[in-house]
Amino acid sequence: MKNTAFIPARAAGLPSHALLLGAVAALVLLLAPLAARAQTINLMAPSIANVSGMLTARFGVTVVEKVMLKGELQDGAQLALRCAVSLYKARDYWLDGHLASSSFESVLSSDPLTGEFLMTLPGRSTPLRAKDIETLLREGWGTIEVSLGPWDMLERGQKYSLILNTSMNEADAPDGVSRFIYFWSWDAGADASFQLDFTY
Repeated sequence: MKNTAFIPARAAGLPSHALLLGAVAALVLLLAPLAARAQTINLMAPSIANVSGMLTARFGVTVVEKVMLKGELQDGAQLALRCAVSLYKARDYWLDGHLASSSFESVLSSDPLTGEFLMTLPGRSTPLRAKDIETLLREGWGTIEVSLGPWDMLERGQKYSLILNTSMNEADAPDGVSRFIYFWSWDAGADASFQLDFTY
């Protein structure tokens, strides 16, 4: 590793504003590739359903920049969609009571030998395959179901909140560290979450 030394602007014969502009330009060049790679995933509003006696959250996910996604996969990236779903009982004077939580994880990749895109899904022993990325996304993520527990946990007349957090990132990236950033937030905030309030 090369040693570096700080050289004051006057000693280097450069005006201080020139060094500042150079630093800003370097920062822009470093951030530009990350901004170019970032894409958006759209979340279709979730709903609650009774599926064989189980309280189930239903929603869908679509990727806006499919061409960019296709290129990343063909370059060897493996990308994971992670969805965390939680159900809370709303309370007027206390913090909402946590009732149940569950998650969904699906990994996208490509097979260079067949030219197909692959998608793993919970409950499937083999991945979905398709040569068209849009077809694969529609089949695997068009409708996602996450079971939260028995339907009879709901009480008549009680208010509830369903919290959904969705992110898409490199499959092997450590928590909080990634080269690609994919997120969508229904709210204007940066928490990338959607809250569905309902009364049973």
